[in-house]
Amino acid sequence: MNRLVLWASILTCAMLQAVLPAWQTLGQAKAPLLLGAVLYYALSRNNLQVIEASILAGVLQDSLGPIPHGFSVIAFLSVGLVVNHYRDRVFGEHWFTHVMLGVGSSVMVTLSLYLLLVGSGLRAGVPFSFALSKSLGMSLLGVVTFPLVYVCMDKLDVAVGNVNRGGI
Repeated sequence: MNRLVLWASILTCAMLQAVLPAWQTLGQAKAPLLLGAVLYYALSRNNLQVIEASILAGVLQDSLGPIPHGFSVIAFLSVGLVVNHYRDRVFGEHWFTHVMLGVGSSVMVTLSLYLLLVGSGLRAGVPFSFALSKSLGMSLLGVVTFPLVYVCMDKLDVAVGNVNRGGI
């Protein structure tokens, strides 16, 4: 059931992310729902599920935009595995952790994608100021979206019986 919920939740996040508009005032940033799903699995699951969620979310992220396949996978894997490694040192179920991870991870993913794309020569003419404005927009949207994604995915996991939160 874990794999079914993982795939369904990431596909739902991808559909929502595709439908939601980009914010022009925030550097054409879209709500980082797929990153939120990766962070949820990084905070609550083992390495293999984090890798599976990161690869699936990265491929879908690249499919939704003009980025060649594989670049978002690298960014999501790096962020997901780092958060998963340090998940025992943070309060994984606290909203403040979700807000801070939403900010930091959004900036890390945006800037790492910029560096990967410019370093490979695919986006040579894109100024760094555009990447900074987009990372600012992504971090502001990450503040709102990651706590919501975490709560929704956690409630889904509890409802289907993947996670036991001490209820009846």
